[in-house]
Amino acid sequence: MRRRSLLATPAAAAVLSPGCAAAQQRPARAPDAAPSRERLGNLRLGANVERWFAVASNNRPRRLGPAWWRGFKAAGFDHVRMFIPEVGQTGDGMEIPDLFRGAVADATAAGLPVLLGLADFIKHDEPWGEREWRALAARAALFARATDPSRVVFAPVNEAVFPDAAAWMPMRDRLLGVLRRAAPRHTLMWGGHEWGSWRSLIQNEPPPDSNTVAEVHDYEGGDAGAVEWRFGQVAAWRERHGQTVLVTELGGAVKHREDRAAWAADLRQSLPVLRRLRMPVALWAYTYGGHWRLQPEESPAPHTEFRAALRGGGG
Repeated sequence: MRRRSLLATPAAAAVLSPGCAAAQQRPARAPDAAPSRERLGNLRLGANVERWFAVASNNRPRRLGPAWWRGFKAAGFDHVRMFIPEVGQTGDGMEIPDLFRGAVADATAAGLPVLLGLADFIKHDEPWGEREWRALAARAALFARATDPSRVVFAPVNEAVFPDAAAWMPMRDRLLGVLRRAAPRHTLMWGGHEWGSWRSLIQNEPPPDSNTVAEVHDYEGGDAGAVEWRFGQVAAWRERHGQTVLVTELGGAVKHREDRAAWAADLRQSLPVLRRLRMPVALWAYTYGGHWRLQPEESPAPHTEFRAALRGGGG
């Protein structure tokens, strides 16, 4: 989502000491192929762990640890989405990506597939320079070596902002190409050109790379009929193109972003519809932000207002 503040400053890499990016154990690579689109399509309910929450607290590095991730799974989530902040926030070194590698290792050890974005935004009017492309390639190489293709999906960016599909699709395919050269076996994920919206997704053609899935971000809320109307169009696009689509960011209506009761009511409308349409959902978000915050403090379980809604739509 675009309306988010970052925890760290551009000097974050300086305050995260190299000792905190200690060598992580490399997980054994599974013998089976990358996760099939069918397997991903059978996921039910996950949540986003936003940017720095996965690796830092109070501007200092910390590891949530295996017990936290087991608690997250016990709360009813069957997958997690994370993404790494932009290189302008992390610095050019690999210390912060290495912290995310530890978070991914702990999440997968708890039995959670991970949807991992390797950068934050890419915008048509703020084109990437050599630094951003170099960082994407380096991160792709790191995570391709360190993660199991049957458990981890890569996306090049969190969200794209382009004027239309014609401008976005060549850039999308270039981004996916960088990841594919580093990670020949991982499934890759992409979204539409307008902040990942459903409207923009259905204006796009799928990429030539067949080992990909599509994603949608949604903060429109509405009653079950409104949800059915917009996601019915996504489902039709999915069937027409033979694609798998995941709703990788779901909130309620934007006006409910700080009203947990109203937000939970939105979820009670949207989750059963998305379940019926066979679209996996990752809620937004475990976060330090003041809005769209699922959890109290750093708890792995969501606020009580959400639990009944999650059981009704995600169980």
